[in-house]
Amino acid sequence: MAFNLKTAIACMLLSAFPPIAWCGDLEGLWQEFDDRTGNVEALIRINKLADSTYAGDVEKIFPDRPENTAMLCSACTGSLHNQPLLGMRILSGMKRKDELTFEGGTVLDPDEGKIYRCRIRLSEDGKTLEVTGYVGFAWMGQSEIWKRAN
Repeated sequence: MAFNLKTAIACMLLSAFPPIAWCGDLEGLWQEFDDRTGNVEALIRINKLADSTYAGDVEKIFPDRPENTAMLCSACTGSLHNQPLLGMRILSGMKRKDELTFEGGTVLDPDEGKIYRCRIRLSEDGKTLEVTGYVGFAWMGQSEIWKRAN
């Protein structure tokens, strides 16, 4: 067996660096859960926009009933007041900070009608999100865990 210098160098380089974290994809369909019951409350579709930011819209509300199409954001103010919840953009302006963290955007809580600054942390396996809405500092905010819908 002949010694191959290129192979030896490649092996040394690969062993010298730890594996790079999976650069997760925020895009997809996510389940949001009711804080009180733990049941799925809504499906949120997150997409990457042309400006490289991410946005999320309410795609489905649970329990799945025909009257959900008539649900309005009565607590919202401004242009969102009394707009349909179904199809409403609740995540806006999220930018990738690193492989698993997204920030710089906002999240709307339609129950209160309030918009909060937002930070999202994607799990290493890409199956869950920690969505934190906050005023001031993220460590003072409230977090929810969303799960990727199959």
